[in-house]
Amino acid sequence: MVTYVRNVSERLRLRSSFYWLMVILLTAGAILEVAAAYVATIAAHASVISLVAHEALWLVIGGLAFIVMQAVPLKVWLKLAPLFLLLAGAMLLAVMVPGVGRSVGGADRWFQLGPIQVQPSEFAKLALVLFLAQLVAKRRPGQLVGPVIVVTAAMAGVIFLEPDMGTAMIVFSLGLGALYVGGVRGRALAFVTGGSVLAGVVGAFSSTYRRLRLLSFLHPWEYRMSYSYQEVQALNSFASGHLLGTGLGTGLANWGYVPNAQTDFIFAVVGQDFGLVGAVLILCLLVALAVVVFRLSELVTNPAERALTFLIGVWLLVQTTLNIGAVIGMLPVTGVPLPLISAGGSSTVVTLAALGLVSGIFRRRRIS
Repeated sequence: MVTYVRNVSERLRLRSSFYWLMVILLTAGAILEVAAAYVATIAAHASVISLVAHEALWLVIGGLAFIVMQAVPLKVWLKLAPLFLLLAGAMLLAVMVPGVGRSVGGADRWFQLGPIQVQPSEFAKLALVLFLAQLVAKRRPGQLVGPVIVVTAAMAGVIFLEPDMGTAMIVFSLGLGALYVGGVRGRALAFVTGGSVLAGVVGAFSSTYRRLRLLSFLHPWEYRMSYSYQEVQALNSFASGHLLGTGLGTGLANWGYVPNAQTDFIFAVVGQDFGLVGAVLILCLLVALAVVVFRLSELVTNPAERALTFLIGVWLLVQTTLNIGAVIGMLPVTGVPLPLISAGGSSTVVTLAALGLVSGIFRRRRIS
């Protein structure tokens, strides 16, 4: 009885922390996105009101996704998981068809739907998480390895061809996370991990451009006018931010000094406008959100819920690591957004949908 009361009390604390962290991160992200895109919007003779309305539209859609995913019982989403996975795969293939998908910077990752762009690979991550959670709940550890490898490798391979190596890496991490939470240990997990790393290395070095793009982070100043231009500009922004930053909207990163400052490199805006203190604070908030989700996965007893929350925690942590690691020059630039902070409608909506699933578990599950 004492253990039950303690667990219920911890669940309530985790639930409160979960909502506060999510609200704080969304608010910070909205402010940073507008600040980062403000000057570019003015320079393009566009309306600042339209910029704010565009960001608000995605937040509203994301909020609706959160509410729907939270309200519908998880068992319903798990039953639909195979269908979602098939639809995600079809969209990933369709986006590479000339005339169907929209190409930006040589990458075929988007559909254009009126004034907004939709990125299927973001929705594919959520579909994969649901499918893997269902697999973990239904199969024993010895029966997991084959299906997880096949599904994960197929989805990662299609995403890699877009090309989108960052999201492919997140997909691989979800597959490994499913094997771990599903009870696969020892040689099997080590073999799959080693094989995934080897496949990633081979894929990364399969073309000259991709190889130079990935390795340039080791010598960014040597490639500062080509492959590492964005990274060097971000590092310069951090250098000028010092401890407390230059103030919201006053850093050079907000003035086009860092390309795509409002999307994949928004952490450079954080570092320049709010300095080391602000950057560490945002990092701590994101890590704390992932930790809360991981802790929930330890408390729930339902296998599907445990797997789902664990995988969403992996997703948040890996994506945060890839984004911040690239911006500060510790990892290659792979082009993934910072969860809940970066501008990017599809990413925001899907992340909120995933967090809606977590919220639904908080609201309905009695933790024993």
